[in-house]
Amino acid sequence: MAQITVWGDFKVNKTDNLNLSGGLQLLLNQSEINILNFEAPVRSNAKAIRKSGPNISQSPDGIKWLEDRGYNLISLANNHAMDFGEDGLRKTIKLFQNAQVMGAGTWKEAYKMHVITTADGIRIGFLAATHCEFGTMVDKTKDQYGCAWCQHPDFEKLILQKKDVDYLVIFNHGGVEYMDMPLPEWRMLYKKWIDLGADAVIASHPHVPQGYEIYNGKPICYSLGNFCFQMENVKHNHWFESMCCVLNVEKNGKNNFTIYPVYYNAETNYIDTNYSMDFKKHLDWLNETLEDEKAYMKYVDKFVVELYGHYKGLLARGGWLAKVFTKEFLKGIIEGFKKEHVYNCLNCESHRWAIVRALRLKFDI
Repeated sequence: MAQITVWGDFKVNKTDNLNLSGGLQLLLNQSEINILNFEAPVRSNAKAIRKSGPNISQSPDGIKWLEDRGYNLISLANNHAMDFGEDGLRKTIKLFQNAQVMGAGTWKEAYKMHVITTADGIRIGFLAATHCEFGTMVDKTKDQYGCAWCQHPDFEKLILQKKDVDYLVIFNHGGVEYMDMPLPEWRMLYKKWIDLGADAVIASHPHVPQGYEIYNGKPICYSLGNFCFQMENVKHNHWFESMCCVLNVEKNGKNNFTIYPVYYNAETNYIDTNYSMDFKKHLDWLNETLEDEKAYMKYVDKFVVELYGHYKGLLARGGWLAKVFTKEFLKGIIEGFKKEHVYNCLNCESHRWAIVRALRLKFDI
């Protein structure tokens, strides 16, 4: 049997006095493979790209901090990996010495199944990808550099290569930020991946934990949340709370699936097991809601309708749907009506699915 741990999003401004509890370190020590999403490229002199949303970077010291604690498989497939272009991503990849990276680089590197053979001889395959934002590779050209797109036909072909391994884990980066539940489209896609051969689908990106469920005997975690994401002006009550997914895998493909709640204390810079009963109740509510189709759809519909105003603002700032002298219109003037806002709303499936669902509800289509 081999143990795998999968953790959420990681972005640190500095690692001074950043500590991990003994219990979580023991969990890492007991696992052969420890995975997380490295959310942003390291700080460098690379030039920021023009995009919708912030360009973020993180301390280069974070890489050594992770490797010293046993993280040995890193996903770079996310919507910030290319915030500072090819130069920024290359410099980040180069700094990893003791951990493999996946989901980013050249086309061949990004769209590649990473296979690790454990001490017990179990061949475990890993795939990493992201939804379609800036830096996601969708056109197969020789000179392209960036992240794997989770809905490209080449990615689906990799899942069908499950026959080459005993167990297949997919780590995806996608969803709507700050949404406590996955969109129905993500649920359908992740279940499709299980049907194609994946043994576990685990996701990140929304910056908050979402629910998890067992489908055909295989675990699906819709969002692990932020493992450690240092940022001011936090926008959600569960920003510092996350889940660690623990998989105990046997050669016959069977697995034991466990969730460890995790909490990052931004004041003390300490990461520990989350002992909060309120968080346990929140996770229970998430999972119970996923099992109740009526309650689940009620939550989804309410959320996307409320979110529609945010998307209207982004479209207005890009020059669409703009009413003169509104706050969004004035922001658009200041920004020069960035077309990137319009492009991202339509290009990224998470945003597009939410917008279309909201429009159907608002106009009874």
